[in-house]
Amino acid sequence: MKAKKRKKGFAYTVTPELLAEYRNWPVERRLRWLWEANRLRRLLPRKTIEIQEAFRQGKL
Repeated sequence: MKAKKRKKGFAYTVTPELLAEYRNWPVERRLRWLWEANRLRRLLPRKTIEIQEAFRQGKL
């Protein structure tokens, strides 16, 4: 019998209510929110970004 392969990385759940709320945001607000998140991430040290990427890809 084969052992189950453990998934790596991470997952999260967004409720349908939260998605509906996001869809009701004006496009400008959604774009600003994404822009701000990307801007904040660019300020992180390179090593931190590398760790985040490895985690997202399931390498950690």
